[in-house]
Amino acid sequence: MGRLLYDLGRVDEKTKIANERGSSKAGKSSFSWAWGLDGTVEERERGITMDIALQSLATPNRQITVLDAPGHKDFIPNMISGASQADCALLVVDATIGEFEAGFERGGQTREHILLVRSLGVSQLIVAINKLDQVEWDKSRYDEVCEQLRPFLVQSGFQPSRTKFAPVGAMLGVNLASRDGDAGAKLRDWYDGPTSTRTSNTRYS
Repeated sequence: MGRLLYDLGRVDEKTKIANERGSSKAGKSSFSWAWGLDGTVEERERGITMDIALQSLATPNRQITVLDAPGHKDFIPNMISGASQADCALLVVDATIGEFEAGFERGGQTREHILLVRSLGVSQLIVAINKLDQVEWDKSRYDEVCEQLRPFLVQSGFQPSRTKFAPVGAMLGVNLASRDGDAGAKLRDWYDGPTSTRTSNTRYS
């Protein structure tokens, strides 16, 4: 989410650089984007979102209030608090081999989050299939993850017409607000659908 906010101009260059330096000094350089929303000392030390972070951003069609909620199992009550206020949920799924399977197996966090947000009345869902850059932008892996998720989403009460999927490489900023440049070249070979930001502009039926 931190990378998306930066791409949309909600995190300035000075803050970005400060977060890069701070996270690197703390030995957590891979968390620099998360520091854009994880503002407490404990969140940054532990490398996990613990409470709800609020941000506003404007897309071409609407003003969006982003509630960044914890995904860690120890902070499910905070996640529920955030999800209960949402009109639409953004589910970020790790597409790397083993990580997706661990989250989606029976009792996994991906399943729990899907069931929770639907039980709280959220009926619109965007599924960002993330870290595809780490599997070489493999279309077959993207398709595999989507096909495993779709039946469970329907079973959980999400209508296909109100569920949108988007392939992303969040750390590189690919297909968040755009997929231009060298980083997005392999994705452009097989995907010409909307970016995650454009998907959020869609009026669901």
